[in-house]
Amino acid sequence: MSNFFSREARTTKYRLLREIFINSKGEASFEDCHRMLAADSIVLSKADWSAIKHQYKSAIAAGETPVASVSVPAPVPAMEEYMDEPAMEEYMDEPAPAPKKPAAAEYPEWVKAKFMHQIDPHFTFENNLKNYLNGIEQMSRDDFAAGKPSAAIRLVGHQGCGKTSMAIQFAAKTKRPCVIIDCMTLREGLSLFGNKTVDKDGLKWVNSLFVNAIRIPRMVIVMDEINRLSPMTMNTLLPLLDSRGETYLDESKEEIKVAAGVTIFSTCNEGSQFTGTDQMDSALCDRFCDLIPINYLSEPDESLLLQRKHGLDKVRSDKLALVAKTVRSKFMASEVYTKSISTRLLENAAKKLAKIGACSLEYSLISHFVDDGSKDSERAKIRELLKGSGLSE
Repeated sequence: MSNFFSREARTTKYRLLREIFINSKGEASFEDCHRMLAADSIVLSKADWSAIKHQYKSAIAAGETPVASVSVPAPVPAMEEYMDEPAMEEYMDEPAPAPKKPAAAEYPEWVKAKFMHQIDPHFTFENNLKNYLNGIEQMSRDDFAAGKPSAAIRLVGHQGCGKTSMAIQFAAKTKRPCVIIDCMTLREGLSLFGNKTVDKDGLKWVNSLFVNAIRIPRMVIVMDEINRLSPMTMNTLLPLLDSRGETYLDESKEEIKVAAGVTIFSTCNEGSQFTGTDQMDSALCDRFCDLIPINYLSEPDESLLLQRKHGLDKVRSDKLALVAKTVRSKFMASEVYTKSISTRLLENAAKKLAKIGACSLEYSLISHFVDDGSKDSERAKIRELLKGSGLSE
């Protein structure tokens, strides 16, 4: 195949990519190529992969016959790619209408522009959760057809482990708009519904983002850190989450009704270490009747995330993931550390480590831990742990 990758094939990266695409007949995904090149410590960008895929298709269209010069095993789909399995594809694509799937809602352009989220290719769902969420999506479609609200689900887990991201990615995968309600900003009784303001005509009531969102069919609403709502504000949610799905607001003199097919998630950081939170009322917990525990990724999966998303090499990603696992384990056992390393904090450390180097760990990780000046302080221990792992000097 004389013209296929003729210039780029001079480099090791493109030579290997050429063989991968030829052996896979052009079906190699970004994850396939990333994983296979990582074995040779070669970092692959999406732009590189897209360019190779385009050139392969162009060569095929030109009538050339790809022939591999060396034998490279065809890519084997990794477990992380299960979001591409047919079951979820039924909802991620725009399938032809089928009796099982009622027509989805049509969204106004302003909703599409403001509330549609991009799919994060690095975010993965474990199989059982993916199957459950497929069912939740089908319920929303059925409830939309029946003209009633859909599920209310509570997400509970450690700080920064991906609770909000999970709900956003569910919406992105199913091509639904998603609104994030920051509950920490809503401490007054009726602030969830709106507020009073003054204009040239005098005092008037202005509806909140929450009220406007729940009136949009098949909207996904995320009540982020719902246990930061005051008990009085929590109580105002109750009629919207039960079988009625509606309430009357005296301030605006109107009925507030949850639209058909709306799915509501709430996220919650539970534990004594979280200040400014209130215990959720049992009546509210019962209305969020499904509870999904969100845990940290496994050590190998977390290492893979750091490699794919932040371009950190495998050796340092493995070491950083092990450090996080060690600190979390000791934190959960109330040993040594009074703080854990969240996925959010770990990703930031990996990003800075890849871009700046080992000196960044002092500020991206070490300084987050308590320092009492002794050799046994938490900061001294995390510094010692990073040094022992070979990540810092």
